Amino acid sequence: MDKTLRAVTGILGTDYESRAVGGGGTNGKWVFTSLDQLDTLIKKWTGVRDAIRRRRDEILDARSLVYPPASDVMSRLQAEALKSSLDAMEKHADSMFRYADAYVKKLEETRTAYTATESGNTGRMNNTC
Repeated sequence: MDKTLRAVTGILGTDYESRAVGGGGTNGKWVFTSLDQLDTLIKKWTGVRDAIRRRRDEILDARSLVYPPASDVMSRLQAEALKSSLDAMEKHADSMFRYADAYVKKLEETRTAYTATESGNTGRMNNTC
């Protein structure tokens, strides 16, 4: 579809910008024109999710290393303030991870449905020829 639209608009002297993937479209729906396009998006979001997981783990590791440099009140307060900041960072990273993980799962479900639909369409086309 993209190639056809690009060719037609090229003949008419304009450039075609694919809107097949991005922004969610009307009513938050995505449109994919190929499995390659969907696989690329899955790979990208899997990378994002995994990077968030690594950063979340680094935050937890850093928090476990925080100790007051001395036994005075100010040293203890500063260490506790840093731990509180790291707790907030971990909470935010966890929220982002859950979002990215759920999104990857939705994309994978979409891929499964796309493959089943394409298989069914191919079967019907083969039976009519």
